[in-house]
Amino acid sequence: MRKIAVVVLFCFINSLIFSADNTYDDLIAEEYDTTAFPQILKDIRRAEIILVGSYPLTVFFSKLGLDFYDYAASGFDNKNAPSMLGGAGEGDKSTKDVERVLITALCVSAGVAVLDFVIGKIKAKGKKKNANKQTIQNRRSQPVGNTD
Repeated sequence: MRKIAVVVLFCFINSLIFSADNTYDDLIAEEYDTTAFPQILKDIRRAEIILVGSYPLTVFFSKLGLDFYDYAASGFDNKNAPSMLGGAGEGDKSTKDVERVLITALCVSAGVAVLDFVIGKIKAKGKKKNANKQTIQNRRSQPVGNTD
């Protein structure tokens, strides 16, 4: 086993030494093009980031909300009280309860992502409308004809 490790290490070091030539000197990095990706791909990426990023928080708040709901639905029985209110704890939680919390959190996270998408579209429409108003105002303020 030790011999194999030495041979692999020897090959690795040799490949680093002999591949150190400047093969790619003629390559030049291109400037980043902001139009390289369509807007829909940017929107999907933003929604994915928001969904995944908000999921841990929505799991926490969904669990908290569902625990309080179960506590209220049981008639405020101490047996079903959340642990932060001095309840028995999480000893009797089933797989179905865990699935309920995770699915609720996923739906809430998806709702947050959709809400962000809608708000973004409304803002974009408002910016476009303001830009069109500004263009119309600029056209009205310019003199007509040649002033020479």
